[in-house]
Amino acid sequence: MKPTQLQDVARAVGAEVHGQPSLDDLVRGAAVDSRAVREGDIFFALRGTTDGAEFASDAFRNGAVATVADRPLAVPTLVVRDPLEALQKLARWTLSREDATKPIIVGITGSVGKTTTKDALATILRFAGKKVCATEGNFNNEIGLPLTVLSAGGRAEFLVLEMGATHPGDVAHLCSIAPPEIGVLTAVSPVHLDSFGSLENIAAAKGELASSLPEDGALVSPVNVSQSATGYGRDLKLRIPFAPIEDFGAALWASDAEELEEGLRFVLHAGGDESEVLTPVFGTHLIEPLLAACGGAIALGFGPEDCVAGLSRLRRTGLRGEVYRLKDDIVVYDDSYNASPAAMSAVLRYGAEQAKTQGRDLVAVLGGMFELGPGMRAYHHEAGEIAEEVGASLLVCVGDEARWYAETFSGPTIFYEDADSAADGLQERLTGGEYVVVKGSRGVGLDSLTRKLRERLTLV
Repeated sequence: MKPTQLQDVARAVGAEVHGQPSLDDLVRGAAVDSRAVREGDIFFALRGTTDGAEFASDAFRNGAVATVADRPLAVPTLVVRDPLEALQKLARWTLSREDATKPIIVGITGSVGKTTTKDALATILRFAGKKVCATEGNFNNEIGLPLTVLSAGGRAEFLVLEMGATHPGDVAHLCSIAPPEIGVLTAVSPVHLDSFGSLENIAAAKGELASSLPEDGALVSPVNVSQSATGYGRDLKLRIPFAPIEDFGAALWASDAEELEEGLRFVLHAGGDESEVLTPVFGTHLIEPLLAACGGAIALGFGPEDCVAGLSRLRRTGLRGEVYRLKDDIVVYDDSYNASPAAMSAVLRYGAEQAKTQGRDLVAVLGGMFELGPGMRAYHHEAGEIAEEVGASLLVCVGDEARWYAETFSGPTIFYEDADSAADGLQERLTGGEYVVVKGSRGVGLDSLTRKLRERLTLV
């Protein structure tokens, strides 16, 4: 955020001031973790599994100007009814204040591919010479999004914001904090079914992005999604539908996709233009989020040549499609960050294709997929069937839910209680030359498995 006097921050969030802070002190940023506080930050004491107010003294020692809390504390305090609401108010006020540069906001939502799309679009804009602030990690919720806004500084030209949702209304709420001019919908597929109930409800929730756009805004979306996801009937200035292959309804699509040693190559078709893309990421299933990013760039007025230049320098957020080689010629495709049925299918099929091309056995290391509602077991069965169909030579099931994969897989199977025990056991089972795909929901902790494999089986 632009450096702002504490008295103006207090006024913006509607706070009562306690503890005699210096109201002329400048606030330069915000934090919700006392360990992450930097000199000049304001600390928001949120209530979660712990009460953030318990760490206000730590934040003060680390340089916090004041703490925003729901009661007076032993440190300078801005007292509000709800610190989380105050955090969101401050982000909203920062974007609307008259004396600050107003960035163009791009909102990105979808069941899968948000982070890849965000990374790609931010890279395209940066390599076109623009000042960009983008969501870090998975800061895409009611806490992370305002923190991203407040981290932008006063000179950002573009804000590229992921907008996640676990309940109806979540995306609309995030859009009310940071109103987007451009919306990018990556995909609609089964995730969080325990809270949404149906695929159509998910589509409607993602459609809150399109419904929040101004009339002169633009929406980038897949050609095959439900109309409820795209704000059907809204008279937007621009719509850019995309598809992974040539499609009559697509303004943006790809052809001639292939995997090379240096990354993914494909031909980008944008209107009448054709451009060859070579990007240092791996997996043909990434074409759709990359197209979504290109659509976002085009909606902002950039050309295919800018997309090509940016994608050639893309680096994805960690644990999403990283490929590395271990000793004994073991290749790992690490997509352990999270999982949904659509993403699981894509990774299994991609892994099988790579294993076949390289003459390797495919080992599928799968953790459970969470938040899928009453159909949870059936979705695991479908993934087990895909593992069977693509010819996995070994299925490694990590965690209780992962046992359901094995109910529709007839090949060799190993069960592990957790990621740590899987790392210990898998090291002994890999004989050399395998192609290993790793995929599971975040809560399974498969990142610890891949980290241990890299430490123990590193090339020397």
